[in-house]
Amino acid sequence: QPATPCGNLQDDGEDGVLSSDQCNFLPTLITLLCDCQPIDAPSPPSPSANVQPTTGTGCSVCGIGKEVTNPDAIFSFPGQPATPCGNLQDDGEDGVLSSDQCNFLPTLITLLCDCQPIDAPSPPSPSANVQPTTGTGCSVCGIGKEVTNPD
Repeated sequence: QPATPCGNLQDDGEDGVLSSDQCNFLPTLITLLCDCQPIDAPSPPSPSANVQPTTGTGCSVCGIGKEVTNPDAIFSFPGQPATPCGNLQDDGEDGVLSSDQCNFLPTLITLLCDCQPIDAPSPPSPSANVQPTTGTGCSVCGIGKEVTNPD
């Protein structure tokens, strides 16, 4: 497949060009790349706004305002011991992690650890994520989400 900009994928999904199979597996592949966000979510903050304070307060390994919702998933990184996502979250909150770790971990663990906004409703069951495509199209980011990085 040729490289396709996220905006084009979104248009194809909305126009009903994609199959239901494509609509159902694309969200897991493109969420980070296309910066999929809830529809009507505020724009992501600038990178400098994502630098987390760690002095005395700890940090969220998922990023500011987010938390791990799959604590049993195992994160592994070369040269480091494999660690459950829940333990990473605890270490971040307890101030065990460095500010560098707090700032780069969200990009590595968001999908694996299922990072979600704090106080967000639990994700729906997998069968609830099956998107209808007959005549209505779909969102390549998943139900209720949209591409915010169209290029």
